Amino acid sequence: MSSPSLTQAMDVVGRVAAVASEQAPQAARASAVFEELRKLIPFDAAEINTLHPITGEVTALASVGYDSDVLSHLHSQRFTELMKALALPITGRPVRMKDLPGDPFDNWAVGDVLVPAGYSEGLTMCLRTTDGRVTGVINLSTTSPEHPSDIARDAISSLCSVLANMADQTQSGKWLSMLIGSGQSAVGISADGNPIALPGLPDHDLFKPGSDLISYAHQNASMNSWSSFIWPQNLDDDMFRIRVMPCRGDNQPMSAVISLDVADVGPLTHRELEVLTLAANGLSNLEIGAALQISSRTVGSHIEHILDKLGAPNRAAAAARAITEGLILGQVKRFD
Repeated sequence: MSSPSLTQAMDVVGRVAAVASEQAPQAARASAVFEELRKLIPFDAAEINTLHPITGEVTALASVGYDSDVLSHLHSQRFTELMKALALPITGRPVRMKDLPGDPFDNWAVGDVLVPAGYSEGLTMCLRTTDGRVTGVINLSTTSPEHPSDIARDAISSLCSVLANMADQTQSGKWLSMLIGSGQSAVGISADGNPIALPGLPDHDLFKPGSDLISYAHQNASMNSWSSFIWPQNLDDDMFRIRVMPCRGDNQPMSAVISLDVADVGPLTHRELEVLTLAANGLSNLEIGAALQISSRTVGSHIEHILDKLGAPNRAAAAARAITEGLILGQVKRFD
């Protein structure tokens, strides 16, 4: 097989992007990606794997050609450290044997693993999302030293975020629901902001359609980042810890999964949480007083109590602790 032209490579890139973004299961999409990539690189072995977002455990989505010994090396912590040393998780660019610094045979993965297994070239690329998360790795190996060509390597590079989204476990609302501890209430949120029941997880009154919490969580999910905040059901009831976990990627039936459990806010009162939340958002005592319809002198008294209870030396330290420990109310009733 001759090296592909730029036009041929771009055609393959388009087809790979299409099949990687389908609604089929991840493994099926990964296998379909291989069929398209073979038109670009005549590989003899290939693998796309996915990384557990918390533990970093490697799981193959699709693999052809590699024996179990080679795969065990590609899934090892030593190989992960090698990729870090080459800055692959940071750049998101593929590297071939010939691209390695120095003599490729000095690299243990080449000299001790891939070449003894019969491979003369290939490439490795960390699958990096546009927001900087590494969700998996693609490895391709050939018995011919002529492949992958420069054009093929660059074409693979242009697919980095597409393949990263395909391998991303956090795109699955089902997977996110598995992160939630037993006994916690949880619900999904559809793209249009309606609650979706999650099998096996208890519901809660706060998750009713049209509730303030559902609306606020849906707004947070649209920012595509995880968030945590405090939500009171009523002034005299327990405070709840709410976590909003967006389902990233296209073609997701849910925009987010939200969980609820009783929050431990320590000795802080509801009013102190309101004051602390507004202070953490940069409001002055005068502005906080206007928002809560209390005097700035009363606000100052609340701030003193907050500093004492949190053991914070000053207002800025208390605000920083509120943000890092999630002592922020999701919503404060304001009167301005």
